Amino acid sequence: MESEATTEAASPTVSMQIPRILHQSWKSENAVPEMFVPWMRSWVAKHPTWKYVFWDDNANLALFHTHFPQYAHIASSLKKIHLADMARYALLYIYGGVYVDCDFECTAPLDDLLGEELFLSTEPFVHAVLLERATKPILCNAILASRPRHPFWLEVLDAVRTQFTVGGPVQDPVSLTGPRLVEAVYNRYSNPAGRVTVFPEEYFYPEIAYWNIGLLNELCLTREDAAGREACAWLQKNPKGAHTANTHAVHHWQCTWCRAGLSQIVTNLTTIFPTHPVVRPRFSKTGDEI
Repeated sequence: MESEATTEAASPTVSMQIPRILHQSWKSENAVPEMFVPWMRSWVAKHPTWKYVFWDDNANLALFHTHFPQYAHIASSLKKIHLADMARYALLYIYGGVYVDCDFECTAPLDDLLGEELFLSTEPFVHAVLLERATKPILCNAILASRPRHPFWLEVLDAVRTQFTVGGPVQDPVSLTGPRLVEAVYNRYSNPAGRVTVFPEEYFYPEIAYWNIGLLNELCLTREDAAGREACAWLQKNPKGAHTANTHAVHHWQCTWCRAGLSQIVTNLTTIFPTHPVVRPRFSKTGDEI
């Protein structure tokens, strides 16, 4: 089924560059895990003149009711972890900019990457091979960026709708709305109206999920295939990750939706950014405020 918003993608007035907007999202502005604070602040520190927009569950849902009514019933039915995934694709389509998860730490400004129309990045090869049984790098959706109205996001949203229709709302987030779905869309994407760039893991994912190192090492004991040997050799050689001159940020892989026992200490947005302007999305008949 064709997306109702498809006709907007070819507008001649749309900028072909990524705008200087940072988007982050959490359930509520009053219950942000304290462990995220230094990482969230790192993005503002490296991009002091960029607009910073914070989305919560209510804003994510309002985005669909306002701009994508054809997906609103899906957004309303999903668990909040699915909604957070789905909303990042929608907000990038409407506004453009850089979406980044709160457990990401910025180490270098992203200004040199803004000439791309849309960029994705692969996660560690070790993860792909040992955890996903892949033989090549695979995409992750924890940091995404694009110009407004990029047609790739419409294909992703339509894929979510198809997957939801087939399997319903109770599905693994990675498959229903997350990286596996984005990977599948990218592998068949061929729209010449919107270029997609994929950066290698060194740009944003130079480190593995260290909390999962026990499982990774255990899996290495039984891997005799070429990809497995390569991944396990990397793991032995780079116990602290492999940062390069191209590294712009580091994902800390907190996986708050899949891990128990994480700190429950929370704080609020005003405490995190006491002086830096934070935009909270507002939607009305007279227009959006972001």
